[in-house]
Amino acid sequence: MSLSPERFGRSLSQLRGRKMVNKLLYGQVQRSAMNWPIFVADQLGLFAEEELVAESKVFTSPLEPVTALIAGSLDLINVIPDVALLEIVKGAPLAVIANTNSRAQYRLMAQSEIKNFSGLKGKKIGVNDGRSAEALILKKLLRLNGLKPDSYDLAATGAPLDRCKKLKEGLVAATMVTQPFNFLLEEEGFRTLASSREIVPDYPFTVCVVRREEIFNNAILSFLKAVSRSWQWLSDQSNRERAIPTLTQWTGTTEKQAQSTYDLYLHPPEPPSLAPTEEGVTTVLELLSEGGRLPRPLPPARKYIDGRYFERLEEKT
Repeated sequence: MSLSPERFGRSLSQLRGRKMVNKLLYGQVQRSAMNWPIFVADQLGLFAEEELVAESKVFTSPLEPVTALIAGSLDLINVIPDVALLEIVKGAPLAVIANTNSRAQYRLMAQSEIKNFSGLKGKKIGVNDGRSAEALILKKLLRLNGLKPDSYDLAATGAPLDRCKKLKEGLVAATMVTQPFNFLLEEEGFRTLASSREIVPDYPFTVCVVRREEIFNNAILSFLKAVSRSWQWLSDQSNRERAIPTLTQWTGTTEKQAQSTYDLYLHPPEPPSLAPTEEGVTTVLELLSEGGRLPRPLPPARKYIDGRYFERLEEKT
């Protein structure tokens, strides 16, 4: 379903005289392509159309928005799932309510002279902090391609842009990044060795997490409705050229990198489901267990999901 042009960009002033507008403060980590549908929802006025003022707070560390949500200073977070799930398993009163991006991929990028995994033996590989699901996916990729843990060195080198910088400076031999950073590195001659799709084809790259409460929050439902409509708009190929500037503006990426990201995300050209699946949560829990961060036996994934919001979302669409 595409959205008619006359409905785009409705400002908050147009909502005056209508029923009270809900307000919501959400948190995210950095401005990457994984949050593209949220950027689009904001730019097209879709939050306003849902009578919602959605304000964002951008963090630099994955744990920071989770901590803020637990403390009550945020209403919702849209984050990578592993850090949030670790806190939930420990007893934090939070729940996953939607899978907002399953189209992204981690790409293992290496120096141009490294042609295969064997070329990483004895080399330093840049990761964020070495404990996240990203690093666990990387370790699994390396293991399945014949590299034992003692045959390489994982170095904590910070956020994606920091890791790209370290790779360009020759301080690491390879690093794992998402879009659009892998396309940036490809343009500069670095080699793609592998994709996370090879071992986790249906991974929930970003999820919406809220505090677990009995009272249903309509502002949160409005947020999900706007994100769902944003994905529908993005999946309409006639909107491709309008979507590209949104990503370049919000992330500082180039037009070419944004085009490559669009073609990756929207192939096939249909919106993803926002369903918070047990399979996706289980995949994350399994990775955390394999990395020694969660003991076995693992609890059932359904314990950490609040399906009410997606059910209501389905009723509205």
